[in-house]
Amino acid sequence: MVISINIPDGTQQILEEQAALRGQSVESYAAELIRKGVIGGRTFAEILAPFREQVANSEIPDAELDELFEAARNEVHDANQGQE
Repeated sequence: MVISINIPDGTQQILEEQAALRGQSVESYAAELIRKGVIGGRTFAEILAPFREQVANSEIPDAELDELFEAARNEVHDANQGQE
């Protein structure tokens, strides 16, 4: 769908700056903002982005990460068992 809207000059400048900071076109960034406004909140990918970046930048081997996740999962499972 194509729509046309009028926005104040100051808002347009901010929109352009924010789009540029994200490496997006003004159109795609505006569409993303509208989607977020209509749907609300962040996508799961957006929520996980900082974590994924930390993992990618870490020097922890995949096997060690698997062990950490398994231990955390078991800890939560055990804690939940005690609440029943």
